[in-house]
This record gives sequence, C-alpha cells and structure tokens, in this order.
Amino acid sequence: MKLYKYKSLRNLWHVLDIIVNSRLYCAHWSELNDPLEGRYEVYLGNKEARLKELLVGQIELKKDSYRVASLSASADAFLLWSHYADGHKGVAIEVNIPEDDPDLLAVTYSPFSSVFTKKLQTEEDVRHLFNGKSEEWAYEREYRVVASSEYFQLPVPVARVLIGPMVDEDQLRILRSVIPSSVELAKTHLDTVQGVLRFASET
Repeated sequence: MKLYKYKSLRNLWHVLDIIVNSRLYCAHWSELNDPLEGRYEVYLGNKEARLKELLVGQIELKKDSYRVASLSASADAFLLWSHYADGHKGVAIEVNIPEDDPDLLAVTYSPFSSVFTKKLQTEEDVRHLFNGKSEEWAYEREYRVVASSEYFQLPVPVARVLIGPMVDEDQLRILRSVIPSSVELAKTHLDTVQGVLRFASET
C-alpha cells in the first residue's frame, strides 16, 4: 500500500537517506510528539500493589525495546503538510509497504487505553500499545512501522516524491540534481478556490 512520510527540507540528508538508502528511521517511542504515547492501565482487582508494580516493570521493560516510524495514508492532508513538512515547504515521500507486513500497524483512534491483567503478556501485546491514539489525531490517518531496529528497510525503492507548494524553483532544481532520475518529483500547488492541494508531475 502507498503511504507517505512528510519531511522538512531543512535537513536534506534525512530526506535523501530515505530515498537513496531505501530505509525509514525509527525513533524510540519516547521521542514521539504525543505525551500519551503507549498509554495503558493495569487491572488486578484486589491484588497487592507489589504485584502491580512488578507487572508495570515488565511492561515498561518490553516497551523500551520498541522504535516507531510514522506514516500517513493521506497525501493531501493540509495539517500534515503544515505540521510535518515545514508549512508546505517540504516534501511527502511516497513509500510502498505491503499491508500484511508484520512490522506495519494501522493506528486505531479511541479514547480508551489498553488494559493489562495478570494474564501473561506477550511481546505482541506490548507492541500493540503503539497502534492506539486518542481521537484528536484521527486526521493523520496514521500507519506505523513498529520494530526493534533503528532502521526499517523498504521492500521496494522510493519511486515518487511529492513536492510542497511552497518549495521554490531554486530548491526544486537542487532536488532534481541530487535525487536519482528514477524517482518522479510531483509538484503540488494550492487550489485557492477549492482549498485543496493538487498534484502534477514535474515537466
């Protein structure tokens, strides 16, 4: 499936790393911008506090091994371009990852936290702490690579990069000179009548 990684051009190396090396950087989950990231509750009924403390310790230890790369199923979300692509002055890198890839999770938007009980928790139970976010984030249509490695190798090379409408022609010329010719640069522009982004292949 086609997913999009929004990036600023302020650090061109990060953009080129994705395109040239066909990989996504996975940040430690604690570096993500949602303060409620990985939230959960522990319910043990009337069990003593010491047991709860031990369970929380086990969960936190497992959580600490995970890293996350955030992507979106949306290529034209205004807020994503504003927040993650430097106010429309950046790019959205199109990547193709099979929907059944074991490292890929679709984010579910819900007001509820995960609940752990005395049942033995698997690694997969803890990994799924990172596919839930509160409903305020639903506009992101987020998918996540959740893995233990610092980099996720893309199964196929990047073939298209969407260029923000505020990227000027000088910047575009530089991008064209450093990005492999096999990669399509698709320039976007603002439709001020409809209030949407439009896409057109570079000519």
